[in-house]
Amino acid sequence: MLCQDCRKNPASVFITRIENGRQKRYRLCEKCAARSPECSIKIQGLHEGFFSSISDMLAGFSDAEKIDAPGGSLRCPGCGTTLSSFQQSGLLGCDRCYETFAENLTSLMMRVHGSVQHSGKVPPGVEKKTEIDKLRLELREAVDREEYERAAVIRDRIKSMEKHPDEPE
Repeated sequence: MLCQDCRKNPASVFITRIENGRQKRYRLCEKCAARSPECSIKIQGLHEGFFSSISDMLAGFSDAEKIDAPGGSLRCPGCGTTLSSFQQSGLLGCDRCYETFAENLTSLMMRVHGSVQHSGKVPPGVEKKTEIDKLRLELREAVDREEYERAAVIRDRIKSMEKHPDEPE
């Protein structure tokens, strides 16, 4: 695969960007990527298109810095998304955006959701299944303690819940 800019050298740098809600992919050689303002990640340790070892590769990624885009907006080192583009579109470009924009995302989530931790709805039937599991544990404990009358009541309640799963208890 040849570089999309010079069309001479093999492509060794692949860039994926989100532009106007659409994904665009670029294939560049190392030289064109180094000249390109699109590349915000410093690429180090490349030898003939490959890292000499896994540790070199990981070191190269850790050298990627958070840089400021023109106008002073914070830029993600992973995909190049800027804080201002996120604020306009509401879309993040990659998983590293969450780390890069953590402070801004935290305040936004607190404002919008009132919390930074997900507390979604429980799927139908899960609460009843959980209740049945708790009752089965109670049943075993009652039998172990030889509380057979209590065990019979718990057993009947479990059977009733299993027989009529749609009815609330």
